Amino acid sequence: MTSRQKQIFRELRLAMKASQYSNLSKREKIIYKNAFKNGYKLAQNHIKKKKEYKPRKIINYQFRNINPSIVDSVINRVCVKYEVHKKTLMGKCRTQDVVRARNIIHNILNDKYNMNLTNIGRYFGQDHTTVLHSIQMKANKERFWSPEQTIWNEYLDLIN
Repeated sequence: MTSRQKQIFRELRLAMKASQYSNLSKREKIIYKNAFKNGYKLAQNHIKKKKEYKPRKIINYQFRNINPSIVDSVINRVCVKYEVHKKTLMGKCRTQDVVRARNIIHNILNDKYNMNLTNIGRYFGQDHTTVLHSIQMKANKERFWSPEQTIWNEYLDLIN
């Protein structure tokens, strides 16, 4: 018997001392032993296969702190295009036209100016995850960004 097998049996004996083990029938005890052995072996194999985590480096991508006047000019252009008042846009209003305008601003600031999500969210009093959701909607072509929508042409007009 190898040392590994001895270790498995030692741990199995220890597990059999559990308080409810004595109440099991003979068939249930056999099932318990086999399940414990198999589970132990699977766990050992999983530990061996565990890979070391190496974070990925993103090369040549840098978030920029852009001038607030640029952000204001983008916001003003979108407000004029969608006929939305700036106070409404910066507030908590969630009507479709306001949300759509905010969504376009999030994407312009992220795509064109490489502004990070936290700073974009701060302008609107939003969390970075809200901005991330807007950007993911465009990437996944969902809701406003579905292919049959006109938002793509409007976005390209605003970005240029």
